Amino acid sequence: MKKKRLLGFVILLVLLPILIVAQNSESAISAVNANDGLVAQLSQLLPMGINPYATVFLTSLLSKLGVHNDFVATNPFFDSWIILFLFGLLFLFTALVGTVFKTNKATAVLGLADNYLSNHAAILINVIVILAPSFVGISDQNEIYQQASILSISLKTVIALLVSVCFLVIVTTVRFFIDILIFLTPIPFIDAVLEVVKIVLTVFFIGISIFYPTLSVILSAVLFLIALAMYKKSLRLVSKTTYLFIHPILNIFKSKERLLSHNDTFSIKVYTKEKTQKFKKGTIVSLEKQNETFYLVKHKLLISNKEEKVTLRKGSISEGYLSSKIITEEGDVFLLLNRSYRNHFNEIIEELGMKVLEKDELLNLNLEKGFISKVKNMFDNKDIEELKMLD
Repeated sequence: MKKKRLLGFVILLVLLPILIVAQNSESAISAVNANDGLVAQLSQLLPMGINPYATVFLTSLLSKLGVHNDFVATNPFFDSWIILFLFGLLFLFTALVGTVFKTNKATAVLGLADNYLSNHAAILINVIVILAPSFVGISDQNEIYQQASILSISLKTVIALLVSVCFLVIVTTVRFFIDILIFLTPIPFIDAVLEVVKIVLTVFFIGISIFYPTLSVILSAVLFLIALAMYKKSLRLVSKTTYLFIHPILNIFKSKERLLSHNDTFSIKVYTKEKTQKFKKGTIVSLEKQNETFYLVKHKLLISNKEEKVTLRKGSISEGYLSSKIITEEGDVFLLLNRSYRNHFNEIIEELGMKVLEKDELLNLNLEKGFISKVKNMFDNKDIEELKMLD
C-alpha cells in the first residue's frame, strides 16, 4: 500500500506542471503565460536526461548567440563563458569516449562508466541550474524571481526541484539500463551508433525546449511514464553491472585505505546475491566490522543508516574471475565481491575469518600501466558473458 501511495505521489508530482498549465480559472493561453516560469524551468528535463553536458553546452552557446527563452536569458549559469568552455570540453570528451572507445568491447566499459557518471552529474547540474537565479541578482523584469533569495525560494522553484529530481532519477536509471543492454550485445559498433543518436536527439530536444517549452514538458511527462513502467525491472541489472563493472574502474583511483575502510573501520562494498532480512536481492551495501561484529550497512545522507547484523565466521569464500562469492555455511551464495578487491584478498579473508573454498587464477592490476591499459586488461568478452548468466 505504501509503495502504491508513493508511486501515485511521484506521478502526481511530475504531472503537476501540466495540471497547473491546464487550470480552468483562466483561458489556456493565459494559464500558460501565468505559469511560463515553471514550464521554462522544467523544459530542459528532456535533453538533460539524455546528455547533460551537451544540454548545458549547447544551451549556453545558443544563449550567447541570442537564441533563448526568458528562463535561459535570465539564468546566470548559462550566461557564463567559464560554463560554456567547461561544458564544451566535457561534451567533447564524453562524445569521444562514447563513440571511439565503444567501437571496441574491451574499452566499451569506459563509455559505460561515463554514462554512469553523467547520470549523477545530470541531477547535480539540474539543481544548480534551477537554483542559480535564487542566489544571484535577477533582473527586475522577471517577476517570478523577484522574491527569491538565499532565505526565500519561490514555491515554483521548489516544485521544479522536486519534479526534476524525481524525473532524472527514474529516466537516467532506465537510460542506463538500455545502455547496459546495448553493451551486452555482441555487435561492437552498436554502442557508438547509439551515442551518436543520443547527441542528435539532445540537439533536437534542446530546440524544442527553447522554442516550445510547454511541448517539451509534455513530452517529458510522457517519457517519465514510460520510464516508470520499466524502472523496477531495470534496477537489478543496473545495480549488478554498476557493482561488477563500474566500481572497479572508479576504484582504480582509490587508495587501499579508502577501499577497505570507512571512518577507520573495516568496510568493503558488496552486492547482495540473495535477499536478506532487510535488503533486497541485488542491493549494493557496505560490509562493515563494528566491535568484532559484522553488519550490512546502507549509508544514507539525511536519515539514519539501514543496518543488518550478519554471521560470517562459519562461511567460506569462492574466488572467481569476474566476482568472488561469500558463501553461507549452508552453501548458499550470500554476497558478491567485485575484482577491485583482488589485490587485497588476503587482508579481507583474514578480517572476515573465513576459509577459501576454491581459487581461480587471480587478476592483479599492474599499477605501472596507464589508466586505459588497466581498463583494457581488466575486462573481456568472457566477463560480459558471465554477467548475462549471473543471476
